[in-house]
Amino acid sequence: MKTMKIAIILFSIFVFVNQLIAQDLFLSQPQESPVMLNPANAGLFYPYRTSINYRQQWRSILTTPFTTVLASFDTRIATQENTGSSLGIGIYVSNDMAGSGKLNTLNANIAIMGKILLGEKHFLSTGITGGVMQRKVDYNSLTFYDQFDGYSYNSSILSGEQFSTEQRLAPDIGVGIQWSYNTGSATLSSNDAFGAQAGFSAYHVNMPNTGFHEDIDKRYIRYLFHSSVSIGIKNTPFQINPIIIAQMQGPSKMFYGGSYIKYRLQESSRYTGNLLSRSLNIGSFYRLGDSFVAVVQLEWDKFAFGISYDLTLSNLTTYNNGRGATEFSFRFIPVKPNVANRLL
Repeated sequence: MKTMKIAIILFSIFVFVNQLIAQDLFLSQPQESPVMLNPANAGLFYPYRTSINYRQQWRSILTTPFTTVLASFDTRIATQENTGSSLGIGIYVSNDMAGSGKLNTLNANIAIMGKILLGEKHFLSTGITGGVMQRKVDYNSLTFYDQFDGYSYNSSILSGEQFSTEQRLAPDIGVGIQWSYNTGSATLSSNDAFGAQAGFSAYHVNMPNTGFHEDIDKRYIRYLFHSSVSIGIKNTPFQINPIIIAQMQGPSKMFYGGSYIKYRLQESSRYTGNLLSRSLNIGSFYRLGDSFVAVVQLEWDKFAFGISYDLTLSNLTTYNNGRGATEFSFRFIPVKPNVANRLL
């Protein structure tokens, strides 16, 4: 019975992993990796910004859990004061390690953004990103049917398999466009600022081949729509920040939505610059048909630290008891005290 249970678990994971391989990684705190969300965010709002994300998934049922590490940096490199136009650049690197076979996907990209004003309070930004995608697998970590000796797996038995290529390197291109709107607070302490953003991005538009050996395995184009709103509740320390993301990649579709409630612990000093804002943020989100995500984040001066947990709601919960993924985020932005209602 124990062997049968293990087989059922492994089969369920295999089916689910096959669905995941057909699509890119998706973070539970996607707003903390804005350049990966849309290249039109590179250098859009701040002089520079650094973000790091770390995610570990399915530790409860896998000896080698799925692990994702992502780091990004973006900066504004040119501004035209008389028109409000600007140019930004960013770089992001993501590394995704899946399963005991160490199926590894590494992305390294550079993004360039251009912004133009559409009016006094809203503007349009466009971006393009390009880089490389590398996939590799450690065949020595895999097990094969021929290594079953009739009782159990025997590593001393040769698999009989011969592999000539363990990795694939391919160019990768993406584009994006985003509309942003922002109104500041009426007074220093009224907390009634309002902001909104909506964007569309497409990644792997050149459909890079990521198959091993002679296989042709073109990466599906990933289409992503994202929208977020920031609403300050007048004369209170609270702010609401709902976020919606819809993604489609080949046969795979994903919908993610929810909201942060932000509590301001300290106001920034607009004129002296001696104090920067501090806030405690609590978020709850739902990934359709997959999981519930709970997030806690502390924004402290120029830094932000976040932790989230995915509670599995799919059929996989039978085997992992709902224990999905844990994710950490870190951000550094040299925020000016008068920057209102940060969205991304």
